[in-house]
Amino acid sequence: MKKWNFVLMLKLTFLVILGFIAYNFLLYQIGIVPLGGKKAPSFVILLIAQWYLVYHRQQKSEDKSIHFLNLFALQYFFVTIVGLISSIGLYFFYSSPTGLQVLNEFVQLSVNELSQYKSQILLQEDLRFFEQLMEGVRSINASSIAKDDFFQKIALAFLPNLLISLYYKQN
Repeated sequence: MKKWNFVLMLKLTFLVILGFIAYNFLLYQIGIVPLGGKKAPSFVILLIAQWYLVYHRQQKSEDKSIHFLNLFALQYFFVTIVGLISSIGLYFFYSSPTGLQVLNEFVQLSVNELSQYKSQILLQEDLRFFEQLMEGVRSINASSIAKDDFFQKIALAFLPNLLISLYYKQN
């Protein structure tokens, strides 16, 4: 931990959060509600930042024999910080009047889409499943979005963290 560059981490965190905001704003401006799978490509921004963090660490270090777990932990620490800030930001945004409007729009679109496919869903599942699905969509709120965002970032970071760490360990 003593070799971690916390100043760079803070700068990258700021840039990643700014990238998330810009990406989601752009989506909304072109008529796409930035929730669900639509926000998944924003993880590329985080992935690039993770790579740069490790790349910079290896380029600036005189000690090239760092253990890959140190690089792995560095990235997970970074992803956790980004995830916490991102989740808090999402919670406050989707609790605001503008955020609630976006959220209601998303829920309405999702309910309409599920209703459109009701017959196909009922062919494969029962009515109870469909009703639970509809209730789940209707219960989406700021808290569930924030929690989901944080845990997705943590889960989706595992394999890229591992691969980046192993790649830079072998060099």
